Amino acid sequence: MSAAPRTSVAAGQPVPADDLAPAGTAATPPDRPSATAGRRARLTRLAGAALAVWILYAAVVVAVPDAADARTASTTPLLAGVGAWIVALGLWTAVALARPGTPAAGALAHRLPWIVFFGAWFIVWQLTTVKSGLLDPPYFVAPEVLIEAFRGDWTLLARCLGSSALLFLTGYAVGSVLGFITGLLMGWSRRADYWLHPLLQTIGPVPAASLLPLAVLILPTTYASAAFIVAFGAWFPMATMTRAGVRAVPRSYIDVARTLGASESFLVRRIAIPAALPDMLTGLFTGLGTSLAALMTAELVGVDQGLAWYINWVKGWADYPRMYVGLAVLIIFCRALMILLFKLRSSLLAWQQDLVRW
Repeated sequence: MSAAPRTSVAAGQPVPADDLAPAGTAATPPDRPSATAGRRARLTRLAGAALAVWILYAAVVVAVPDAADARTASTTPLLAGVGAWIVALGLWTAVALARPGTPAAGALAHRLPWIVFFGAWFIVWQLTTVKSGLLDPPYFVAPEVLIEAFRGDWTLLARCLGSSALLFLTGYAVGSVLGFITGLLMGWSRRADYWLHPLLQTIGPVPAASLLPLAVLILPTTYASAAFIVAFGAWFPMATMTRAGVRAVPRSYIDVARTLGASESFLVRRIAIPAALPDMLTGLFTGLGTSLAALMTAELVGVDQGLAWYINWVKGWADYPRMYVGLAVLIIFCRALMILLFKLRSSLLAWQQDLVRW
């Protein structure tokens, strides 16, 4: 008897996996028990290694004696934090092993190699600083010394972080908006592009920090000068990418909309800007780095608070633990900004999620 005819699939739709199986063979289940057992076994191995590494680190902190000339501090806050992390990791592992197909299990499996790496790195850090004195103090210190420095100066660090965040967000927002307007004008209007594009090519590549002396002379306050160079750092990449995105809009989109009676403002708002949105977000990502570099320079000249000011101030006193703490806070701040931009990109370009990998 001949096999029953297969149901036709509409053009452009993916063919189900069952239709691709040879005749007479059973379709493979999407989640076989053997695959689940393999994932659970791999998760168990990695989680066990992670827990073992962090428990070993706690043992090194407690059991290995400190070097005679090493700079020491109380290890109680460090051990409390490591103990809480071990407990949290154990609970996370138990939940993941009980339900290996959940997002929590997938997130743990994805991060476990990094967790093992950081545990090993902390062991090496502890052994080469306070335990052996291999790295010369005071230039290199143990984690408990950094925790002590943070606890003693966290209020000033919080004020500096707030000052840097306000200055950066003000300059970055103003520069991005001005860059968007400039790029949109150049991309949409040939006349505007004729006058503005040479200006963009001339002053845009100039490093933002080099304009600080000029900004101090022209603008009324040093704070305004600092905000100006941060904005300049965001303006150039945003204007360049917005112009490129608007000019890359397919002409057929505009012709069809005009045939249907669309106005000029409708073409800009509903066709040009949405089509150029991926390029605009690329400009935001590029401007983030240049604006942060400008922020660090600006805070060294005439600004009495901020993370860069704090790092330079404690460095002048040769207080290296506080300097490292300031650098750690700065890194966390930059990382948080990048994560927020990725969240914004995923929200605005949800339709691109399976087309472009960031």
